[in-house]
Amino acid sequence: MKNLILPIILLASFTSIDVNANNNIPIEHFWCDSAMTSGSLSPNGKYFATMVPASGPKCAISTNDDGEDNQSPRVLLVVNLENNTSQQLSGTSSGARILWFTWLSDSRIAFYRQPQAGLDAYSMWAINIDGTKPKLLVPGKWEDGYPTGANLMDTLEEDDRHVLVSYNKRRPKVTDVYKLNIYSGKLTMVAKDPVNDGQTALGWAIDQQGNVRGYQAVKGLYTYLYHRNDNDSDFKLLRKFKFQEPSFSISTYSYDPRYVYMRGQAVAKNGDVIDDSDTDAMWLYDAYNDEFVEKVFEHPRYDVGGIAISEKTQKPVYVTYYGDKPERVWLDKDLENVYASIEASFPDDKVSIGSWTKNEDKAIVTTWSDRNPGEMYFYDRNNGSISFIAKSRPWINKNEMSPMIPIEFEARDGLLISGYLTVPVNSDGKNLPLIINPHGGPNARDTWGYNREHQFFASRGYALLSMNFRGSTGYGRSHVKSANKEWGRKMQDDVTDSVNWAISQGIANPDKICIHGASYGGYAVMAGITKTPDLYKCAVNYVGVTDMKLLFTERPKVWEIWDEQQKVEIGDYSSEKEFLDEVSPIKMVDRIKTPLYIVHGKLDWRVDIKHAQVLKRELIKSGKKEGEDFWWMVKGDEGHGFVKPANNLELYSELEKFYATYLN
Repeated sequence: MKNLILPIILLASFTSIDVNANNNIPIEHFWCDSAMTSGSLSPNGKYFATMVPASGPKCAISTNDDGEDNQSPRVLLVVNLENNTSQQLSGTSSGARILWFTWLSDSRIAFYRQPQAGLDAYSMWAINIDGTKPKLLVPGKWEDGYPTGANLMDTLEEDDRHVLVSYNKRRPKVTDVYKLNIYSGKLTMVAKDPVNDGQTALGWAIDQQGNVRGYQAVKGLYTYLYHRNDNDSDFKLLRKFKFQEPSFSISTYSYDPRYVYMRGQAVAKNGDVIDDSDTDAMWLYDAYNDEFVEKVFEHPRYDVGGIAISEKTQKPVYVTYYGDKPERVWLDKDLENVYASIEASFPDDKVSIGSWTKNEDKAIVTTWSDRNPGEMYFYDRNNGSISFIAKSRPWINKNEMSPMIPIEFEARDGLLISGYLTVPVNSDGKNLPLIINPHGGPNARDTWGYNREHQFFASRGYALLSMNFRGSTGYGRSHVKSANKEWGRKMQDDVTDSVNWAISQGIANPDKICIHGASYGGYAVMAGITKTPDLYKCAVNYVGVTDMKLLFTERPKVWEIWDEQQKVEIGDYSSEKEFLDEVSPIKMVDRIKTPLYIVHGKLDWRVDIKHAQVLKRELIKSGKKEGEDFWWMVKGDEGHGFVKPANNLELYSELEKFYATYLN
């Protein structure tokens, strides 16, 4: 395996890294910016682009004299693979920080900036690979409580000056499809959301030929799928689905415009459910005859993810789903053999191959695992070579990282719960201090892979346990529906049952267990220390929900379209106040005797800062003292979770001391 030579800015930094080999790995190694973020080939395979810190990929976190984050700007780097020369695109270093990028053509790249930290609105820029003609194409901003901006939908292969984007330009709540000139920024509408009967469009579907074929909309408890067979036809209602009932959505299109790959359950046009599978399956659907042709794949426990289509053969390659780890079900034997040969070179890692050229002779290979934060390679299929490009975090020694082990247990009512246990490297995995870590969402799930928070705490000697409690996604409709109106009840019992499982297995020291969670996970922290106040020795509520009333009254405007569905999942505060107050942590502050650290960002639009503020007020009213019974960190330049390295360094330095006090 050879190395792909990259510019001096990278090579010099790699040779200067001092990897700390002792057990006390510096906090900075977990929270500084990556040496290289993302990496992809131009469509013709002649160029490689990536994001790097302008000062080089060294692990250093600093602040200026005012205590503000003083990190090197992230810039785009483009390497000519034919002559091995590179160019740092200086036009990308000014202004708000670059978050991600994508190729628009062989010679032009789009990149995205966040104009205001903490607010999820992103400006779309473009620049030539030689650094010329930088242009703000579509500004990102907040308007009337909605984030506005453009999302790239299709690069229009036969048109190197235009792309398709979805953009809520006309009204913040309404998203249309435009043809965007990638040099001038001129927009031409090609599909308009008709706003039928007060419905809100959620997303558009583009076929392999670049035609706008369908969209999905929502109103109340119903989702509406609209479709058409050509650009000259009007969109017609294909199906109407009730929330949490059998439904399907467009996954992707076949190269034959007649056929669509649908994800979900097969439902006939008269409303009859053809196949009421609990998990989402992948189906081949005939759009011209409005009928399901065949079931491509279904897993009995896990929802299908998506389906990959080869641009070269125009045939399906594999179907994905996420079990304990990400999995592929192969449909193309040739590419399966290619993947197998590459995977054989990295037996301890997962292998992701992306950014294929059109003729599938070159690609970028990323290897990663629970202990490996990521390494990139250039794959040339013509000669079978794999050339090393870079490590995302070269200061991390993966041999010092801790394993993340898939686990499962039965909840008290018999429901099977999956999760992940991170055990400190070189420990025997027994009688350990344990941090319970419920995920946010709650309509989300924990996954296997490198988790820097888990790795940091494990490096300090703590085991971590995350669980996909009922309501977590990816395990079928029944798993989700079993969480209806169970906030603080059965959902919290699942968290408690995970603690009891860890104790019964001899993993956890029952006298050294804390709980740490963000967003909904922060709610689970507060529910845990009020519902089971003797179970935890300490707790960290990170941007968490504390007040069920505020959850309803301080909802962001952009979420109003989900109000009726939230009543099914959580409840209706206007008519079920007593029921919801029974699981509102703010109503049970007098039960709290667990040392508590509260962390929040003032710019958080998902969980308003008021959740933290009222909690602090009620703790003080109940006689608790800051610095003795509870601790407080709020940052004015952060939103729903800290992003800036300097803020994370400060936070985890404090949490290191906090956990050491109660778990050591």
